[in-house]
Amino acid sequence: MKMKKWIALALACVMALSLMACAGGKDPDPTKEPDPTKEPDQSAPVETQTPGGEEKKPEDYTGTLTIYSPHDSDPLNAGKALFEDTYPNVKVEVVADGTGNLLNRIKAEAAAPMADVLWGGGADSLAAYKEFFQPYKPSCIDLLDSSLYDPEYLWIGESPLPMVFLVNTDLVAEADIPQTWKDLADPKWEGKIAFADPASSGSAFTQLCTILMNYGKAEDDYAEGWTLVQSMIKNLVIQSGSSGAHKNVDSGECPIGITLEKAAVQYDTSDAGHLKMVYPTDGTSAVPDGVAIVKDCPNQELAELFVEFVLSAECQTAQNKDFGRRPIRSDVTPEGLMGLNEFSIMTYNFDYAAANKADIVEKWQETLVG
Repeated sequence: MKMKKWIALALACVMALSLMACAGGKDPDPTKEPDPTKEPDQSAPVETQTPGGEEKKPEDYTGTLTIYSPHDSDPLNAGKALFEDTYPNVKVEVVADGTGNLLNRIKAEAAAPMADVLWGGGADSLAAYKEFFQPYKPSCIDLLDSSLYDPEYLWIGESPLPMVFLVNTDLVAEADIPQTWKDLADPKWEGKIAFADPASSGSAFTQLCTILMNYGKAEDDYAEGWTLVQSMIKNLVIQSGSSGAHKNVDSGECPIGITLEKAAVQYDTSDAGHLKMVYPTDGTSAVPDGVAIVKDCPNQELAELFVEFVLSAECQTAQNKDFGRRPIRSDVTPEGLMGLNEFSIMTYNFDYAAANKADIVEKWQETLVG
């Protein structure tokens, strides 16, 4: 009997030692590839402590941050200046271009990334290239609507962007001002509507998808929407960049432009001015601009710091006040803008736009050349 008790005790000791070895044995093999199916741990915040354990101060951050951005120069330069004022020992270098061009550049540089962050561009365009971004969960995530960021945190929305018409009332009578997307197909507007090229402009790609999704169905690849686009082609004056649409309407080169709300509100659209902003009554989209960290970027700590900055209440408030951009945080109230519930928002098929971006652009180019 005593022998049986001794054997049982010995077996228990062996099992205990085995469990200890499993729980805290040898270190993981550093050469082993991570499991691609395992969700990244996003619990760790941006590094805010020095090696000595002290909390980092803004001046403790040093280095050069490279940002690719399609934003207009004024909000872009203002954001850059505010960041550099906040972090005085960080230098920001900016490469400005259209969203499509910047995304293709990030793809081409994937083996040796040059950029740290892409700031701006429609989130549907960013989603189509998300394999070139790395996940980051910002500290303010609870203040953002879950529909406005990638579920894996590969991009985060930074400003919802309703699409609008901008009309020069010196050239268009009040009774003729278009109210719907279909109105833009009227033959009387031939060669008179400024529209950026969806092949290079992220906002124009969103505008194209907005038209398609308003009048078509995903089941047949929005065939009816493409029919409407074909009927509009002769009316469109294609711009190389998104800023051309609103600038040409302001200057009188084109009486009508398809543009973003954030661009239109920079002009005097009151009764006293010569421009009028129209929210299409048949429905418009409000896809957000996004911010994303480039995969394997040279300066990840600074990239994460910049994402936190862009989403901060300070930056969101300044961009709204000075440039009419809609805040994405629930604790920052937009000033000078209609509420999103005050005009018609259509259902935007985000997944379709992201998954079919290349095909949509190709079909657009085929339609354009006839």
